[in-house]
Parts: sequence; C-alpha cells; structure tokens
Amino acid sequence: MSRVNLAGVRELLRPPPHRGPLIAAGAVVLGVGIALEELRLSGSLGTGVHMLILLLPGALIYWLGAQAPNEEGRPPGYQSVLLVTGLLLLYAGLLTAADVLGADFGPFPAGALVWTSLLAVGLALWPALERNSAICLLLAAIFGGIALLSLWRFVFHASSQTPYRWLLLVLALACVLASLALREPAPRHAQQLISAAGLAIAVMGLAGLLASLVTFLSLGAALPGRLPGFWELVLLAAGFGLIAYGALDRAPGPAYLGVLNTGLFIAAVAAGPQPTLYWWPLTLLAVGVVALGAGLRPRRPLPPEPRAYRAGEAPLAARADGDEIVVRVHEE
Repeated sequence: MSRVNLAGVRELLRPPPHRGPLIAAGAVVLGVGIALEELRLSGSLGTGVHMLILLLPGALIYWLGAQAPNEEGRPPGYQSVLLVTGLLLLYAGLLTAADVLGADFGPFPAGALVWTSLLAVGLALWPALERNSAICLLLAAIFGGIALLSLWRFVFHASSQTPYRWLLLVLALACVLASLALREPAPRHAQQLISAAGLAIAVMGLAGLLASLVTFLSLGAALPGRLPGFWELVLLAAGFGLIAYGALDRAPGPAYLGVLNTGLFIAAVAAGPQPTLYWWPLTLLAVGVVALGAGLRPRRPLPPEPRAYRAGEAPLAARADGDEIVVRVHEE
C-alpha cells in the first residue's frame, strides 16, 4: 500500500507536458509573492519560519522541474523556469538556514556564502547534466564564482579589489576552456559557459565603477578613479569577443553581455579626468579606420565565368579516360 501511495505521489509531482506552462507560471507568481513576503515581514517572523517559507516551496518547485520530462532530449521552456525558480528559492533558504545555525552575518557573511554556494552548485549541476539544462549550468557557474570569492575573503580577509579581479579573470578563462570542450557535444551548455565568463568580467568592471563612485560621493573632491590599464584591456577584449561570439553563433546572451562589457569599458575609460585622446580613443579610432579601409578597399575584377556545359556533356572532372577518347573521336 505504501509503495502504491509513493508511486501516486511521485506521479502527481511529475508535471504533464500540456500543463507544464501553467505550473511554471504559478511557480513564478508564487516565487515573487514569497520574495515580497520575505521583504515586508523580515522583522515580524522568526528566522526559522523564514527558512521554512523559502526551503519548502523551493524544494517543491525544484523537484517539479527535475521530474519534468525532456522533449527530444532538451528541456522544455517550462522545465527551465521551474528549475531556476526552485534553485533561487533554495539558495535564499540555505542562506537563511545558515543564519539559523548561527553563522556570522556581519558586514559580509563569507563563511556562510561558501558552503551554501557549494551546495547550490551541486543542486544546479544535477539537472544540468541529467536533464540537459543549460541554464542550470550557468547558475552552477555563478554559484561557484560566489563560493570562490567568498572563500578568498573568508581565508585572507582581503579588502583590495586586485585579488578578486584575478579570481574573476581565472574563473572566466576556466569557463571559456570548458566551453571549448563542450562546444561539439553540448553547444547550448557551451554558450551558457561563455555567458558565465562574460558575466564574471562584467562583475569585475561593475565593482570597480561602484567603488570609484562611492569614493567620489564620499569625498566629493575629484572624479572617480579609472581602472588600471590592464583591466581596461580585459574589459575591452571581453566585450569585443562576446559580441563576435554572439554574432557567429547567433547567441543573444553572450552578445548582450558583450555590449555590457563594452559599455563598462567606455565608462571606465571616460572616468579619466584629462580631456585627451591619448591613448585608448586614439588607438581605437586608428584601428577602426584601418579595418574599415581594409574592408572597403578596391576589389580586383573576378575571372570570367567558365563556359556552360552543353546538353549531354559531362564535366571534365567527371570524365573517364574512355569518355575523353569518345569525345575526341566525335569532335574529329
């Protein structure tokens, strides 16, 4: 009897394909409602209650997404929506559970972020591999980046941005290398890893601009400081590379992130206090003019088209030796 009940419950929690979009829409609405409830009642309920409110619906929605069947080997849209919604609720619930367990939520809860993010990586990797969900691989990369940065902060208590920039650059390069390995067997997963790399570089640029802006607003004495030249080059290379990748593979996600990184590069370089063309503006103007000139240079005339084949005449490359003898005798 218990086996029958368990089988019935499992079948109930397996979304039928024709109702999948409705279930996913309900999950999104429920998730937004939970987020609003958590923000408005943050001081009215106990931490344990908040943990249950986040974990129980998150686990249910995640399980619904994990149980949904693939369509032709790929997750349908509603399955991706269920998995993403469930993972986000579970991650917030894990952070709340860390608070319940006594984690230090001071200025920056580095220790809590390390183990909660690692758990979230495992939860995201399973559907990424077993359900062929590319968006879950992107979430796994994001959670992994949070765990890496938090671990560095937890161990070394570093306040300078330089080591975090290097960690983000290493993470971006690792994602690019992994995408090359997955490009042939799993192209959608490879695209999401490229998006993760672009997101890591964008976070580096945003952090630099925000830190400069905070310094400018607090001091009010000078314009925000620029990023060092090497990191400006990283932003520019990432922006152009992502735009090129998105155009060649027709992948909108990397292309949008390429535009974002290029915009961050422009904002970082424009923050310089000196009104001069040296040296990024002058360099980019020169390279752009040379590239346009090379593409628009006068073209050589094309060779004349070959003579059309007569009716019943085979191409020269397709003729056998005997055919050539017959053709010659006929012409004579």
